[in-house]
Amino acid sequence: MRVALFFDGKNFYSGLKQSVGARWIDFPKMAKWLVAAVGGDRLWGAYYYTGIESGDAGEQDGQKKLSGFLDMLEIQPGFFVKRFPRKARTFRCQACQAVNHFTQEKEVDTTMVADMLRLAAVDAFDLAVLVSGDADHAPAVEGVRSLGKQVFVASWAGIGLSDRIRKAAFDHVDLTTGLGEFGSPKEVAASVQTAAIADGLSSGGAIAQAEVAPENVEDVETVFIHELQRAQARFSGGYVGVNFFLGRWDAPDLEKSVPVRGRILDRLVEKGKVEIYAASDGCKALRTCQSRTEDDGKRDCKRPS
Repeated sequence: MRVALFFDGKNFYSGLKQSVGARWIDFPKMAKWLVAAVGGDRLWGAYYYTGIESGDAGEQDGQKKLSGFLDMLEIQPGFFVKRFPRKARTFRCQACQAVNHFTQEKEVDTTMVADMLRLAAVDAFDLAVLVSGDADHAPAVEGVRSLGKQVFVASWAGIGLSDRIRKAAFDHVDLTTGLGEFGSPKEVAASVQTAAIADGLSSGGAIAQAEVAPENVEDVETVFIHELQRAQARFSGGYVGVNFFLGRWDAPDLEKSVPVRGRILDRLVEKGKVEIYAASDGCKALRTCQSRTEDDGKRDCKRPS
């Protein structure tokens, strides 16, 4: 049975924060768990929808981390990320005449509905799991069901789950029951660091990415550099793509988690030990600072602006 997953990013992290607090989520493992939970045998595709800030707001630290997280997510097997710009809106209070500024991302909801119906109509999947309890998605559930497909709805302990969408769905999947399979049991502390602001939640909802314990930082960084040097020696011209190394380079002693590798890379860049540069094909690549030419070595080793 082919299973398609549809994630509403904002709803997903809002429920996570309210139910169990910040956690590190291993999305490939979550996908595997969800497929099994609904009686499927393989993942057809996992679609993740979210709104992102544009302009000056998009340059804020939280948005940069969110962008990095999304980049990591979309190189996972079977995952597809759809980003939509948040639109600025204003609201004037009739009582005090104060002007309030906020953003909306309604395109996320309409695109999710359209995608679910379109894919169901062409028989792309047998079962669908909607990871959201937003009532705006109820028409999609009802429409897919009318096309002869079962749709499950998943949420964190029922938080944010509307009555309409629950009634329309074949069944409900409680994500908290699978945390032991795909979520870190640790709270945000020395060994867990917030790595991405969860889809613009001003209350601080976030995805907590696993981080290396402080006493092990030097060891894992040494392994990272050693493996990067091995990769550079293996490929022509020492070209090692950032996404390739973080997502696909396999080594027994290297951290397996893509987000954790990303955090290690960030630290090494900040320390001047690794450089990210624009390769001749326009893609981002990385190398150890010691591997640059003598002329290159006259410049500081840092991220390109």
